Amino acid sequence: MIKKSFAVTFIFVFSTFIQLISQIFVTRIFGATFELDVFLAAVALPTIIVTVFYGTLNDALLPAFAEKKNKDPQEFNKFFTKTFILLGSIVTILGFILFFLSNQISELLYQSRGELFVKAVAQQMTYMSWSYPLAIVATFFGSYYYLHKNYVRFPLAQLIGSAANVLTILIFAKQFGIWSLVIAFVLNIIIQIFFVLPPLNVFTKVSLNSIKNFKFEIKNLLIVWIPLMIGYFALRSDSLLVRSFGSSLSTGSLVHLNLIFRIFSLATSIMTIGFQIVLLPQLIEDFNKKNYSKATQDVRKFKLITLGISMIITLITILLIPYLINLLFVGGKFSQTDASNTLKFIPLFILPAIGWGINNIFFQPLIALKKQKELGILNIFAFTLAWLTGSICIKYFSPQTAISAGLITLLFTGIIGSEILWQRYKKDLLT
Repeated sequence: MIKKSFAVTFIFVFSTFIQLISQIFVTRIFGATFELDVFLAAVALPTIIVTVFYGTLNDALLPAFAEKKNKDPQEFNKFFTKTFILLGSIVTILGFILFFLSNQISELLYQSRGELFVKAVAQQMTYMSWSYPLAIVATFFGSYYYLHKNYVRFPLAQLIGSAANVLTILIFAKQFGIWSLVIAFVLNIIIQIFFVLPPLNVFTKVSLNSIKNFKFEIKNLLIVWIPLMIGYFALRSDSLLVRSFGSSLSTGSLVHLNLIFRIFSLATSIMTIGFQIVLLPQLIEDFNKKNYSKATQDVRKFKLITLGISMIITLITILLIPYLINLLFVGGKFSQTDASNTLKFIPLFILPAIGWGINNIFFQPLIALKKQKELGILNIFAFTLAWLTGSICIKYFSPQTAISAGLITLLFTGIIGSEILWQRYKKDLLT
């Protein structure tokens, strides 16, 4: 497990390096401008939704797929095909709904920046809503490889997608300006799909009646997935929280905040993501075989490892950020003054950085135990508390205080709450 974790982690580290290169190009090409502020605001919600699909659909599908494959291998392909058709249809409808609600969503989140900003954000958000069904396809196909313990395929596809994202921006930046970022966002996911296509024999012919009769199975899957998705959406709304509260600051501040936010969140989470990916399938297998003692030992070991890694990476990041910002980002339309304004936001993200590194590891045992509903409720509570905390802080203190307090509340409410739940369920397993 440890070896596989490091292999996946290496891929994600390299992918993060490519994303860092993308940030450098984008910052230098567009600078801390109104146009880039608009894109960062517009892409916040689509990014969260895509991330939620990537982060939760596998958690819902893997237990169902594993159970079906073990009990009835002959029917697995039909189960896989019908699930794909129905889930794809549901998310496509969701995409249409969000497409038509873009104006209302933009006004709700960014009305403090004025009507011109709100309209520009809504326009870009409508086009990026087409990424939602594409993300479902990519994640669904990726789950096939995770089921067969091929942990490298989907992360590798995401790496290739990240590289394509950079190339798309470089190719189209002069011709399409800020819209090259919108194009790159959608194209990234399309390219991933081609690299995670499962064997064609997995897809079988299914009749319309068999799909209609599949309502019970898909209902059970949605009962598991929807609470997990809502809870994960609440957890991953950190960027939405940062950009919504940060929109009260001056023009260019969203660009400055985004740089520090991205560096800290990626640095810690990417160094532990391999452990997250490998731990869940192993826990599911151990729980199915009733190897509860081994499972609890793995959970404790992985939590300690990721906590140590997160603290070390956070410290290293604090020391390196001033050097990296000045060396890599200053140039083009991004000035030395922009770099200085960016570095002022470092203290806001120190504690949240540790939380980003460890939160998913704390959730894995609950997901393996099929406690998605409880986890979803916990994360919704954490998000509500974080938004209330931030709203109070922005009213009586400053947007910076609101951002930091909101992030700390969001992340550590989820971490502490999930640990309390795990300790409770662990006692029942071991007795």
